[in-house]
Amino acid sequence: MELVRVCRELEAVFPLKFAQTYEPLSFIFPAVNKEAGINYRKIYESKFLDCYNGLMIKGAKIVNSAYCVVFPNPDILQKLLTRCRPGDFIFTHHCCGYDDKLGFLPIPAELAEEIKVNQVSLYSLHTPFDVNCPWSTSVQLAKVVGISVEGEFAVVLDKPSGVYGKPPVGDLTSLAGIVRRQIGAGEVTVITNRKNQNISRVAVIAGGGGYANLVNDAHRYECDTYLTGTVVENIEIEAVQDANMRFRKKAEELGINIIGGGHYYTEKVALEGMVDFFGGLGLQAEFVPQSAQTEVAG
Repeated sequence: MELVRVCRELEAVFPLKFAQTYEPLSFIFPAVNKEAGINYRKIYESKFLDCYNGLMIKGAKIVNSAYCVVFPNPDILQKLLTRCRPGDFIFTHHCCGYDDKLGFLPIPAELAEEIKVNQVSLYSLHTPFDVNCPWSTSVQLAKVVGISVEGEFAVVLDKPSGVYGKPPVGDLTSLAGIVRRQIGAGEVTVITNRKNQNISRVAVIAGGGGYANLVNDAHRYECDTYLTGTVVENIEIEAVQDANMRFRKKAEELGINIIGGGHYYTEKVALEGMVDFFGGLGLQAEFVPQSAQTEVAG
């Protein structure tokens, strides 16, 4: 399939317009690249730099295989470069790598250049992939956990990015066990903010959903439990730590339990789902797990 058509099919489902006025990584991407001394404007497609979503690096015209990843960390890119042929397509949820303590990191310039030399395409979707649709992060997380969706919340640009609904079990401990097994995390973080284990409505927002305004929004829909990625923040940045503390305090104040499955693990289920998306386009597709994933769940 032609690369231009693959991009067109993606944008038909995940419109880039959602990132043109709201994209957190549009601040982070330039900052981490500049700090590393990388002239990113010489490496990446100019259209990508308009909204920090879409085709980052343009490979050969014909795409044969697609590889889906959560973060374009150096280890996973190096692994893929030993396998990819000209025209292969790397689909990543984030345009930056990630470290549990350091936060977002740039793709090393030498790796980006090697991707270009090998005529491999690199494509990233962040905000458009989080906005609810059948393939999006929170919808897919709710699906694999078995939550019967009743509504949506966490609106971004008039579009919701979270869902809420009835859990498959009626107690917190059992739900946490289902989450751990279904997303493949070694462990999950559970914070109990209610007097008993009974639960009846769960809010779900994959990845970095640990914000006070979002848990407050979940409370408006009478959710007693909040399932997200990061609950206890390890990034050594004061502003990030402060926001995380406000989130946990707000959940305690509102009496909402929290289950944290980890940023990587709660989003990887959606990237696993994208294998079917690309397969539907007639491409060979594969989810590639990070071989050195060190994130502690929650």
